[in-house]
Amino acid sequence: MLIEKIGIFGGTGFVGTCIANEIAELGPRVRIFTRSRDRARHLWPLPNTEVIEIDPNNESDIAEQISKCDAIINLAGIVNEKRDNGAEFRQVHTELTRMIIKACLDASVKRYVHMSALNAEPFAASYYLRTKGEAENAAMAAHDAGLPTTVFRPSVIFGPNDSFFNRFAKLLRISPALPLACARTKFQPVFVGDVATAIIGALTDRTTFGVRYDLGGPEVETLLNLVRYVAKLVHSKSAIIPLGRTMSTLQANVFEYFPGKPFSRDNLRSASEDSVCRHDNGLVQLGIKPTAIGEVVPAYLGDKFERMRYYDFRSHARRQ
Repeated sequence: MLIEKIGIFGGTGFVGTCIANEIAELGPRVRIFTRSRDRARHLWPLPNTEVIEIDPNNESDIAEQISKCDAIINLAGIVNEKRDNGAEFRQVHTELTRMIIKACLDASVKRYVHMSALNAEPFAASYYLRTKGEAENAAMAAHDAGLPTTVFRPSVIFGPNDSFFNRFAKLLRISPALPLACARTKFQPVFVGDVATAIIGALTDRTTFGVRYDLGGPEVETLLNLVRYVAKLVHSKSAIIPLGRTMSTLQANVFEYFPGKPFSRDNLRSASEDSVCRHDNGLVQLGIKPTAIGEVVPAYLGDKFERMRYYDFRSHARRQ
């Protein structure tokens, strides 16, 4: 299958930036769709890459841009919304996905790759996971309708500029104590370079058509152990205080109204369930050796982590 033009929704974010950098090295043309071109300044210098400003609520605009692509990668997603009612989650995750899929089918796009999340189900406890599940099912229905589709379901993703280890590192550096909600929840952190490799490789791999892949790293750890690991890396003496269910709920109810929502009620619902691969690890199935936390995180939590680049870590990550 010849893929010459790849469109990416959500391409300006953490995972999208990594994927765009990787594809730029391989040769195909990349078209990154965003509601604000200025937010993608870091992608402007990439070779063979266009950053295109579109209205994500305009179906005809989306259809016009998709018609110029051979393949679409959909990474669009948010982790919080202004109100705790699911409306914004449904708009970004479910409705946008349905518009993208329809445009792909109408334009006879050759390939569609969709990024969901572990535990995404239409009847999940959180709006985030519920709408991710709706979008995932819509994607697989599109496969049955003739659009070659693959779905990836990662656990929490780590790497330079992530919002997981970096966020805890920042908090541990400035706070004498860190009350930690959902401390016993288990995660299987997966390296962003491995996720990018899986997604890009799947574009032309017919064996991945119609398959959903759980993605995780080689380690399963509680949130408490992961935060303790970060504290050790940044030489923090901050007291980490695990919270039970009641206090976790109280924290979410308070932080719900903080600027930027550092921890919302919907985050609590999502984090109340272990984020680990339920089935075989998709990375292993695809011949990718999952990168351990210790191979990458100590480098970018060091003094010069801001200058690290995604491809530096990919080149050092051990793979089959």
